[in-house]
Amino acid sequence: MMQRADIYIRNACPDEAVLLHAYDSVIFHEGWSEKSFLSSIQSINEIVPVAVSEETGEIIAYAAVSFVLDEANINRIAVVDKYRGNGIGIYMLEYIEKNLPDIVSVYNLEVRESNTHAIDMYKRAGYDVLGMRRNFYRNPEENALLMTKRKV
Repeated sequence: MMQRADIYIRNACPDEAVLLHAYDSVIFHEGWSEKSFLSSIQSINEIVPVAVSEETGEIIAYAAVSFVLDEANINRIAVVDKYRGNGIGIYMLEYIEKNLPDIVSVYNLEVRESNTHAIDMYKRAGYDVLGMRRNFYRNPEENALLMTKRKV
């Protein structure tokens, strides 16, 4: 995994569920609730990594990933707007892959069909489009691309 001097990644704490909900409500059309983040943070089958700025100490990116047996689902991954375009998303994906149980070999996610920036990032990280969920998203209604990466 690449190292960065400007940020570090750690697991979220329960008291950060409020902040993650606030970020999520701004970044996504349908943000997760505080309760959803808290549930993920406390689950033994999920990780909620957060990227923290070394300079300011603020959370600048986060993810929520669930896993069962050899499969993981990236339920959430986001970078705060002013930090986008700096490779933090790829850095988060690398962290996720390194910090799930060794048995996990398949990584799945859904992404809005119009989110070309994220789709390009996932492709650079080794994800392939395997299908589509029609009208998966609301507000606005939109298809989701199903993307998967397999460990080699």
